[in-house]
Amino acid sequence: MPTKLIDVFLRDEYLRSYSIALGFVNAPIFDQDYVDRARARMQADGWSVEEVRQARFVIRDED
Repeated sequence: MPTKLIDVFLRDEYLRSYSIALGFVNAPIFDQDYVDRARARMQADGWSVEEVRQARFVIRDED
């Protein structure tokens, strides 16, 4: 199952990292799929819609 670490930045400040595993079967997985999942996790953590919209993401392989 492909797992990536998504580093989240807001206004050039590091907020946190999310470890996200996507288990799509027989479907291509794109970086945007990981970003979308990170945005959903941010909203679940209580970040406002505007903060989520302004956030920037760095996607990297989980070691």
